[in-house]
Formats: sequence, structure tokens, C-alpha cells
Amino acid sequence: MPGRCYEAKRPARIGYPSLYNDRQVKWVSSLRTEVQYDSPTVADGRHFPKVSMVEFLKWAGRDVTAIMPKGDWRPWRD
Repeated sequence: MPGRCYEAKRPARIGYPSLYNDRQVKWVSSLRTEVQYDSPTVADGRHFPKVSMVEFLKWAGRDVTAIMPKGDWRPWRD
């Protein structure tokens, strides 16, 4: 799961330029109870947020890793 990117169950437009509110998994605890992720919503220089696996799975929709632009976030398409 680390390195995989997930779309929200309810995708939203964020920031400028407009991006999807996707999350990329950075770390999963050994007991799989916590997830640390990166997202366009995480400000530069901030620590990557950690949430419970339950909370992450409530938020996460489909795996979008295969359609992510190389080294970037997905641009919002109207």
C-alpha cells in the first residue's frame, strides 16, 4: 500500500492550480492500524498527517495510482 494513490469517495477540487484531493500513502504501521499520507492539501514544510486505518478507509475511494501524472498530482478536470 505505501506508494499507492487513492481518490476520495467524494472527490473535491482544491488549490490553485486546481487539483484533486487525492492522497498518496507514505507509511503504514506494522499492525496496519495507522496510515501516514501526502496530499496536495498538506502545506509544504508540514509533517505528513497520520490517521487510523479505519478513518483512511472511510475516506478512500478507488486506487488511482496508474493514472497519476509522473511526480505530480492530478489536475482537476471540469
